[in-house]
Amino acid sequence: MDFADVPPSRQWQALKYRGEPCAEVWFKPENQPLAVVFRVPRASFDHEELAGLLTAANLLGSVGISVELVDSWRLEGAAGETPADEQPTLDANLPPPSEQAGHLQLIVQVKPVPKEADQPEAAPDIPEAKWNEIEARWNAVLGLEASLETLRISVEGARAELDSASRRVLTGDDKIYAMNADVAQWSKAKNRALFALPKAREFIHRATWATSSPERKKLEELFKTHIRGRIPFPDADQVLEQLEHLLKERQVLAAHGTTVLQDCKGIAADVQGCLRTLQSNASANAIRRRAAANSRGRMG
Repeated sequence: MDFADVPPSRQWQALKYRGEPCAEVWFKPENQPLAVVFRVPRASFDHEELAGLLTAANLLGSVGISVELVDSWRLEGAAGETPADEQPTLDANLPPPSEQAGHLQLIVQVKPVPKEADQPEAAPDIPEAKWNEIEARWNAVLGLEASLETLRISVEGARAELDSASRRVLTGDDKIYAMNADVAQWSKAKNRALFALPKAREFIHRATWATSSPERKKLEELFKTHIRGRIPFPDADQVLEQLEHLLKERQVLAAHGTTVLQDCKGIAADVQGCLRTLQSNASANAIRRRAAANSRGRMG
């Protein structure tokens, strides 16, 4: 994003997370041509999954502003006061608003655009082979990101299933007639779920925000403004390295996600299998005890 080309806002613009509003942004408030203001409602901090994603860097990335463009920033309406020498980093989780404030405000000052005299010289021509290599790597990144989204959805489903299985409690005859060994085995399987669930949530978090990093936003903008139209730009070799780094990051994340998915499915199947065994043995135990009780009643 070229911040200089962004028109001043006339009203708050909603930012969404999975289709639901989670924050608002206002570009260039009156007499502040280099400022952008984010407003985050208390409800977003109460959202378990979203709260861990609320950082200044993520909010800036959601509107295409790189953290390298930030000159200064401050918070208004936060719960408690942060000493000046303990200012959190852009990647740190934002604090919730105070009891009196309904929103937390993040005010960011963007660095001024260099003067015309400071602009770099015209970029050198880029060979067609290098254009093709850049475009191929970018397309590879997009392909992996599409696969990551599919994987994220699968992990989300497996996480929900595993979470439900880990919260299951015994009722009725299962609770009364279950064998101690079966209960112990089932509890052990559920304990494994407690270790797998955080890994699933962490992968979902990383996969959700993979396309929102400042580096990724910058490369996407470069593709739209220069690469697609074959308009020369400086540091083409550096862009190739960045794309290669981005590609490897996605490959590592995809491999991690595949492992997490397999673990979640395997543990969920183990929990369900232990429960079925427990229920089967409990049912048989109940039949035996009732038959024995009836037999004693007839003898009496």
